[in-house]
Amino acid sequence: MNDGNKNYSDRQKIKNLGEELFEMYCKKNGYDFHRTGFDEKRNNILNFYRLNILLRNTPDYILNTEESTYVVNVKGTANFKQSEISLLPLFLEWYSSKKAPLVYCFCFEGYEKPFILYPEQIIDKYEKEVDKKWNDGVVYRTLNFE
Repeated sequence: MNDGNKNYSDRQKIKNLGEELFEMYCKKNGYDFHRTGFDEKRNNILNFYRLNILLRNTPDYILNTEESTYVVNVKGTANFKQSEISLLPLFLEWYSSKKAPLVYCFCFEGYEKPFILYPEQIIDKYEKEVDKKWNDGVVYRTLNFE
């Protein structure tokens, strides 16, 4: 698993493996997917940090399988920021619906498919872990997928 232990500027220097793995998974399974969120690697937005928090956290993809539609946030690391966990109820209100629920796809190298979690499951995993801090001061917890 990519442990994501680098600060923001260091993380921006490496490829977005989680999203690459997600797209490969979708193609392999014949799923229809569309990029909706910001892509800091291929289409960086100047002064992105000035934008409203909901806009900065727009979900990454819309995914359609034969049975369902999902609004998807992709994570390439098991680390989940404290700031994002506190926003999950708002994300559910803004981005999720009964017919297209918000899910998080945790995509790690070496795994055949993503770990797909609903926000409530993320909160449950988050509450079982302890705070850590990157050298830029951002607080996070590493979710357990074992």
